[in-house]
Amino acid sequence: MKRVMLTLAIVAAAGAASLDDIANQSAADMKEAAALQAKIDALDDQSKAFFDEYRQITRQIEIQERYNAELEKLVASQNAEADSVKKQIVAIEETTRSALPLISKMIEGFENLVAYDLPFLPQERADRVAKLKTLTNRSDISIAEKYRIALEAYAIESEYSRTIEAYAGELQDGRAVDFLRLGRIGLYYLTRDLKEGARYDAQAKAFVPLDSGDIQALSDAIKIAKKEKIADLIALPLSAPKAAQ
Repeated sequence: MKRVMLTLAIVAAAGAASLDDIANQSAADMKEAAALQAKIDALDDQSKAFFDEYRQITRQIEIQERYNAELEKLVASQNAEADSVKKQIVAIEETTRSALPLISKMIEGFENLVAYDLPFLPQERADRVAKLKTLTNRSDISIAEKYRIALEAYAIESEYSRTIEAYAGELQDGRAVDFLRLGRIGLYYLTRDLKEGARYDAQAKAFVPLDSGDIQALSDAIKIAKKEKIADLIALPLSAPKAAQ
């Protein structure tokens, strides 16, 4: 009986020692597992950091690629615009070469128009001709401005064809008279004492005296042109300008 109990005591003691070893081993395993998990967590954090960095770099590359694509479009557009500007410069140079002779012909034509027209407003129109003739050699005035000035002069002359005008002036002998212009087809003068009147004869290039009846009609016409009298039908002899030779 005593042997049996001793054997049980030995077995119990051995079991107790085995449990302690197991407990110690489990604790060691848990510690090792914790350390391993810590390493795994650290590796996971590092992998996540690498992934975030990779994603950021990839995004920057995509942005750079889009920027480069837009830059290429801009460069292509600027190159196309530069080519267009070069073509425009060439066109302008060609236009300039053809515009100058055209403007010269316009000025020459204007001078001939005034020379062969009725001699109304002689000083004003002579000044306009002189101004146009100085344009040809003016380097400080652009081609466009020269063309505009020439067109403006022609526009003024064109307006004369549609209007009547009475203005004060002097004859070559110094006498003060009133001139009457009827469009471009009639030019007259009347002395201030209303005793002498004349019309310009384009063929003779001189003023021809009017008879007494026409002088009265001329006086009435001058008053109408000055808005001193209500418009009315008036008969006056006409003389169209001589055609240019």
